[in-house]
Amino acid sequence: HMIDLIKWFVLLEILGWIIFPITFMLFKETADKGYSISKIFGLLLWGYIYWLGNSFLIIENNLPGTLFALFVVIVASIIFIRKISIAAIIDWCKQNLKVIIFFDALFLIAFIGWAIVRAGNPEIIGTEKPMELAFMTSIFRSPSFPPSDPWLSDYAISYYYFGYLMVTMLMRICGTVSGVAFNLTIAA
Repeated sequence: HMIDLIKWFVLLEILGWIIFPITFMLFKETADKGYSISKIFGLLLWGYIYWLGNSFLIIENNLPGTLFALFVVIVASIIFIRKISIAAIIDWCKQNLKVIIFFDALFLIAFIGWAIVRAGNPEIIGTEKPMELAFMTSIFRSPSFPPSDPWLSDYAISYYYFGYLMVTMLMRICGTVSGVAFNLTIAA
């Protein structure tokens, strides 16, 4: 499943760059302009927009809905670029190339390292792992939010599920099966 690892890494890198103009402006006082948290910030913002769209039945819980929520993030980023200028971002990137390389290398090493750890013990058994996999699968299959409870028919999940929702977005975009996505999520 090396190809899935590569797809997830590339998607998270792209997401980090998409959101960087927003973190650049929001965290302008920090040395890295928010670059170090741009991937997770992007995933959170994308997930929040996706969750809101599904909860208010504006979009559906499917690939087009996932892409639409990502499109909204891209539009927001373009608006921020217009406020601060692309030249300022490019100039900062040129001056701070070592910072960018450091954080991306750190993420890549940690991601691959934890993927290797999970590959040594990929079973989804014990503690809360089966429940988490059931929630991921239920969220992936539900037409809207709140998602269907995997154990109680005609009821919604009565548990916080935002983290699992973000995983299913990555699953949809990358075409990853739930068991592999579970382990890549732990690695990421």
